[in-house]
Amino acid sequence: MVLSELKPGQTARIVSLAQLEPAIRRKLMAMGLLPSSEIRFIREAPMGDPLQIATSSITLSVQKALARQIEVQAS
Repeated sequence: MVLSELKPGQTARIVSLAQLEPAIRRKLMAMGLLPSSEIRFIREAPMGDPLQIATSSITLSVQKALARQIEVQAS
């Protein structure tokens, strides 16, 4: 399952960031999106893009195209 498939309010654990470009992967990991970390899907923008997610330390918006590259396991 990928991050963009989650529903608002749903939590998941990040499985893999391997599909991302290395520079983007490093940036997201520096912000706290690490493999095995838990995230919560907060909401989707009215037009469907971007998606708002939260980790234990931050809340951020992620483009839907980027979210399709982050593999998660729903909790």
